[in-house]
Amino acid sequence: MILRLLAALLAISGVQAALFDFPTRNRALLEGRPEDFYMYVERDFEGEKSYPWEGGRFGFVRGPQRTPQGVVYATLHEGVDIQPLQRDPSGNPLDDILASAAGRVVHVSKEAGASNYGRYIVVEHRIEGCPIYTLYAHLASTAVEPDQIVRQGEVLGRLGFSGAGIDRQRAHVHFEIGILLSENFEAWYAARSSGDPNKHGLFNGMNLSGTDPSAILLASARDPGFRITKFLAGLEPVFKLTIPNSPDLSILHNCPWLVPAGEIASPPAWTISFTGTGFPVHAVASQKPVTAPEVAWVKDSSTSYALATRRLIGGPAGSPRLTESGQRLVSLLTAPPAAEPAAPEQPASEQRLPK
Repeated sequence: MILRLLAALLAISGVQAALFDFPTRNRALLEGRPEDFYMYVERDFEGEKSYPWEGGRFGFVRGPQRTPQGVVYATLHEGVDIQPLQRDPSGNPLDDILASAAGRVVHVSKEAGASNYGRYIVVEHRIEGCPIYTLYAHLASTAVEPDQIVRQGEVLGRLGFSGAGIDRQRAHVHFEIGILLSENFEAWYAARSSGDPNKHGLFNGMNLSGTDPSAILLASARDPGFRITKFLAGLEPVFKLTIPNSPDLSILHNCPWLVPAGEIASPPAWTISFTGTGFPVHAVASQKPVTAPEVAWVKDSSTSYALATRRLIGGPAGSPRLTESGQRLVSLLTAPPAAEPAAPEQPASEQRLPK
């Protein structure tokens, strides 16, 4: 009721709501208190235990390693962990999880043990001609169903600690903003799963590529004219891959902001730019025919290619190459749909002769 009243007052006053709003009532990040926003991680590095809140941010913030250049963090955290504001006497969190933007619920995983996400929800938002997805994980409970239309600020569930690697004390919501890598994920997964079932359809975490939600939340709150596609296209590229053209590159059709106006419709290949975390940000037509994916460019870095690119690119300095993980990413981007099952052959007695 309060949320509806607030929305009505904003409409009357002419104040435009943020494109993406915070998924809980914890707004400490907006108030300059990140230590009260991000949930800490438990770290034991070189015999020293620590509890840094920085481990709850997006990016390479986990898996410390000592290198000749100093300590670097090699493990990607593809989202943000937001700590609760309220707990009951037993320490259970009481915070509601809210839809960051208006949209349609496309996935609800109610089984706590079905993935490392625990119970989680994915909402699709059609914004500026592109589907954008928000993901809310480690929930204690869910309050929505697939195909349900939700308003910004509508309750989706309750913050919790379901899933792998967290307990009651570290209860939080893991929040992501990203895009789908392929519409043919299920066929791609089935060919590589060794029999493990995919319980999440297209919205398996392997098919969702995210970027920093905190930057989007802050920009949305501070700029009434914030445009998500301009933001995504402006992310800094760290490497580029040239891959053969394919009708199954669904990401180019679903995210037209990746391709600048005027590009030819069916070039021999595409050169796609990615951030260091593997998020695609730009695609240009390439006239160079290639039969296999190639590394076109990697940004100079004081660390190895592997540490700078989530281990998607490897090789010595000056000779970058796609790793097995990099090859897997390209195979997902270009994955074909499942083959149609062949029609059963009719017995000879039932076959019809042409007239």
